Amino acid sequence: MRSYSNPEVVSPHTDGHSPNATRDPVDRVVRFAQIGLGYLVASFGPYLAGIAAELERPRGELVWLTSTFGAGLVIAAVLGPAVLRAGAGLVLRIACGMAAIGALGMALTPELAPAGAGSVLVGLGCAAIALATPSLLRGPGAAKRIAIAVGIASAAGVCAPLAFGALETLGLPGRWAILVPIPVLLAALVHATVRGPVDGPALRVRLPAGPAALGWLRIVLSVAAEFCFVVWAVARLVDTGVSLGTASALGASFGIGMAVGRLVGPRFLDRPWAVGAAAATTAAGTVLVYLGGHAAVVTAGIAIASVGIAPLYPMMLARLVEVPNLTARHSASIGSLASGTAILAAPAALGWLDTWIGLREAFLLPIPLMVVLLLLARR
Repeated sequence: MRSYSNPEVVSPHTDGHSPNATRDPVDRVVRFAQIGLGYLVASFGPYLAGIAAELERPRGELVWLTSTFGAGLVIAAVLGPAVLRAGAGLVLRIACGMAAIGALGMALTPELAPAGAGSVLVGLGCAAIALATPSLLRGPGAAKRIAIAVGIASAAGVCAPLAFGALETLGLPGRWAILVPIPVLLAALVHATVRGPVDGPALRVRLPAGPAALGWLRIVLSVAAEFCFVVWAVARLVDTGVSLGTASALGASFGIGMAVGRLVGPRFLDRPWAVGAAAATTAAGTVLVYLGGHAAVVTAGIAIASVGIAPLYPMMLARLVEVPNLTARHSASIGSLASGTAILAAPAALGWLDTWIGLREAFLLPIPLMVVLLLLARR
């Protein structure tokens, strides 16, 4: 998660005097928001496959519907520190409202005008939730509190493709599953109030240069590989001949593998072979996804690749924050800019390759990304 300055947040259920009494309601609100974030981002893959089938249009033409989260992260990198001066709690509430309205637009119709507008609101809202979370959870026990919130988001992400699959199996539009997180987003919106602005001046955003630019590129490569699978794994499973409902359910293997990788990975992050092992595992899973002619083989490849991908972003972010003379808020801005760039570029590139050479061959894209990441990780 990114680190920004912390506003003073007071819940309507506390008197504002006891730190523990204040933290508990704030943590609850953030967890509600993170459930929405994790679920909606994990919905991108099955949503893309489903809406392309409903509209009978090439998937590559519609990939922009799932790229709005990346655009939102880029905007957050540029405007976030200034926006947070209004108060991270207020930002979180507005973000949850935007995401809820956007989810409604995406779920209720496949028509591109409302669905597209909804995807923009979801993307901006999710990015703003990611922006506000570290500020709200600063203070005693911040690392544990953030880890719990992110873990909850990951668990919600596993549920999304399963819900899509269940609806499709019942003969209902899978996109209706996007309605599921709306109640928790609305709960986060109404739960807490904000008092006071963020301390400190707004950060002047600078483009990364030198070692910071190298750190930015490493994060781009690691997140790019992740979102190739987030957006396109379900479509690859559909191409093996299974139904959209089955493919959506099998797509949950990526979220499960990511959870396993994030759980096990921290034990080995400081080992000199950690990046190489993660990249090799990612490449091995990607090869299986390419070679597999049966859904079971492709699912196994997705799961293996996800275990390798999971620790890459934390490792690359740790290297970025270790760059000398780079402030915490500047590194946060660079990290958000890198993630947004990757989420915008990688799924779109894979979609373009799908149009020209087919999705099976296009899914080899994570392998050159891993090769370049290995080369840059040595520096």
